[in-house]
Amino acid sequence: MIKSTAPTRIDLAGGTLDIWPLYLRFGNPPTLNAAISLYATVELTPRNDRKIFVESKDLPCQAKFNSIASLPERHPLDLILKTLKYYKPKRGLNIVTSSEAPPGSGIGGSSALNIAIHGALNAFTKKGLSKKQMLETAMNIETQVISVPTGWQDYFPPLYGGVRSVRPDFNGVDSVALPVSLHKLSERMVLCYTGNPRQSGINNWEVMKKVLDGNNAVARKLQKIGQVAREMDKALTLGQMKKVTALFDQEWKVRKALAPTISTPYINKLITGAKNKGAQAAKVCGAGGGGCIAFMVPSTKRESVISELVRLNGQVIPFRFVQRGLRVQTI
Repeated sequence: MIKSTAPTRIDLAGGTLDIWPLYLRFGNPPTLNAAISLYATVELTPRNDRKIFVESKDLPCQAKFNSIASLPERHPLDLILKTLKYYKPKRGLNIVTSSEAPPGSGIGGSSALNIAIHGALNAFTKKGLSKKQMLETAMNIETQVISVPTGWQDYFPPLYGGVRSVRPDFNGVDSVALPVSLHKLSERMVLCYTGNPRQSGINNWEVMKKVLDGNNAVARKLQKIGQVAREMDKALTLGQMKKVTALFDQEWKVRKALAPTISTPYINKLITGAKNKGAQAAKVCGAGGGGCIAFMVPSTKRESVISELVRLNGQVIPFRFVQRGLRVQTI
């Protein structure tokens, strides 16, 4: 059996601007994110026939097919099936997927699962793709599945781990590992699931169309998000956590102005309650409208903030930031 695991992530600053051609329009700003200890897992078991069995424990959904050639064009497990078609395994297999991220949490669970699937199938078929090739292939397949452009940022944490600055340039997109103490960053952050899957509070496709159509108000807000991301890149590199915290809060305020639906009355209630107990900054993960909220909290206020979030029926998720990325094992 091949077991492939990949971490999810918390986005720190710059999201939305990791989508082509938005990053070109705004001067190639970085996107900052960090891998966390909530993993997507793929278990691949070879078969002695040509049949394909696929199961998602999270949906939940399972399906069985007679061969690769019989895989349908449309299916609830489309991401897995399209990836199988790309790798074209020459023998049958069973694939079982699962994720420790809550559904619609906004912490990159689908991208982590995508990378874990590529890790397993790349090993099984001996296709020999590099990490960069897996990243680009995973992004292109997911774009085809969801029918809108996807950004680059979500694929770097599951592949490489750590705190990363995703940096676009005229010749492509790459990432740099930032010299951040993962232990110290873990101590300062609390992750809370609202209990409701995200509802795409920011529709990146709509934002991109508005920019390309010349909406100056949207462009100004994205310019500000890019500026915050550049400043956070420097602050993280220099270990200036007080400044990182201020920028984290600033990014959230700009995002709310960009798309008010990124927040909800319940999200506002959780953020207000946590700040009243000592949280210094908060930001909804991913597109918002639900999902997870990340809080920057002094270590001395951590327990009181967690107690308040639980009192307000938030689901506090234990986690830590991790250095490891994709891991593929033959068991």
